[in-house]
Amino acid sequence: MASRGQEATELIVLLAMITVAGLVIYSTSQTNLAQFQRTLIISQAKATVNDLSSAASEVYSEGAGAMRKVYITIPEGVDSSGVYVNNTMINVRVLSSSGTTDINTQTSMRVVQGADFPTTPGSYWVYVTAKQGYVLIGRSYVSINPSSLSISMPQSNSTSSVISFTDIGTFPVAVILSTQWSYGGTVDVTLDTTYFVLFPSGTQNTINVLVTAQTYSNTSLKSYSGSILVNTNTTETYTINLNVNVIGTQVPTGVSYIVVDTFRNSSYFTPSTNFTLPRIVNINGSGWTAGAVTLNITNSSGSSVSGYPTTVQANQSGYFNTTWNPSGNPLGNYTLGANQSGTTNSTSFNITACP
Repeated sequence: MASRGQEATELIVLLAMITVAGLVIYSTSQTNLAQFQRTLIISQAKATVNDLSSAASEVYSEGAGAMRKVYITIPEGVDSSGVYVNNTMINVRVLSSSGTTDINTQTSMRVVQGADFPTTPGSYWVYVTAKQGYVLIGRSYVSINPSSLSISMPQSNSTSSVISFTDIGTFPVAVILSTQWSYGGTVDVTLDTTYFVLFPSGTQNTINVLVTAQTYSNTSLKSYSGSILVNTNTTETYTINLNVNVIGTQVPTGVSYIVVDTFRNSSYFTPSTNFTLPRIVNINGSGWTAGAVTLNITNSSGSSVSGYPTTVQANQSGYFNTTWNPSGNPLGNYTLGANQSGTTNSTSFNITACP
């Protein structure tokens, strides 16, 4: 009996030791699993902020209009209110039993959070786009059509064009417009409204703004350039380049203009137009990096016309303007090409006989 009691006692002790060992192993494995999961979450958060920051730096260096599409993961276990883009910071806040940890990176340029920037766990494609003076991460809150405006008109005339503003986000957007225009009294530009609120749906989803240009009898025949500044109650701003070409009414001694817009982003539409000698070609460029842009005009045989290639300077807004007088060149098809550090765009136009 004593032997059996001793054996039972030893068995109980052995089972207790096994149970304790199992609990220790389980506890250790759970601790290791939690540490692994936290390490994974932090790793995903770091990858997200670093990938967005790198893409922002790339497009900003290329100039307004440059864009990247970045695949990111917002990990499980984040505080959605701490996932944001603001000023020069991209941040992802990670939750844990010990508190919160902000995973972030500082950018060298201003970054703005777009309308569809994700803040909840999941994997997403995010657009990163260079704007004038900042980088937008996510899509715009407001769609503007057209994004630049060119008006051709004679002296002593009033001409109007429409710019449409559409809310493509999920909440109302207040819009304030102002003009940057230094030719008052020579060429006047007015807007029929400078403040309105856009809504995600309904009758005020799209607002049309009438832009009116007024010229006078003493207005010189040339091109006048400025811009319309668009401020909103979001952190996003916009600039609409505005060009008014004042043309003559006599043919063929009058002066007329063709506007050739060149953009760094090849998805932009570039117009093709006919014009007659001896009228002037007015060449505008938008969305380039500030600095030198090489222009070349070639005839149908591929030979450069006299005076080309030539170099023009894009301003801080990425805009340039120059003219070309086609007098002395034969009738036919011509090609204008723009090149800046390997980024190119081109368009074709025709020289036709005078009427």
